[in-house]
Amino acid sequence: MAAGWLLVFSLTLFQSLVMNLSSEGPFPSATTIKSWVDKMQVDLVTLARSASGVDELAKIYTKYSDLYTVEANNARDLVEIAASNIEKLLSNRSKALVLHSVFILLLTGHFTPYSNHLQCK
Repeated sequence: MAAGWLLVFSLTLFQSLVMNLSSEGPFPSATTIKSWVDKMQVDLVTLARSASGVDELAKIYTKYSDLYTVEANNARDLVEIAASNIEKLLSNRSKALVLHSVFILLLTGHFTPYSNHLQCK
């Protein structure tokens, strides 16, 4: 929030300087305009850093660096593992749905076990 006010203040100051200088005399020199642009750039970077929280993330990273490790990885292997896990999950879900359906049919009396098979009534 403070960074937003800083930007508004900087832009307002810039506008007032341009208006005052241009109305009272010659247009500001290229050096003056360059210094204003540099100041605005610094203000914008400050605003972006505070609004994005990148500085806070850097502090958290440093503070808790002993709790994790950063390692290189192979993206192809990670995708293959994820795909395999998804396939297993879907397979287990399908089996669970079939068992659930059979259980419901048994409870409602639509199927009755006969020897080792389920038979329709």
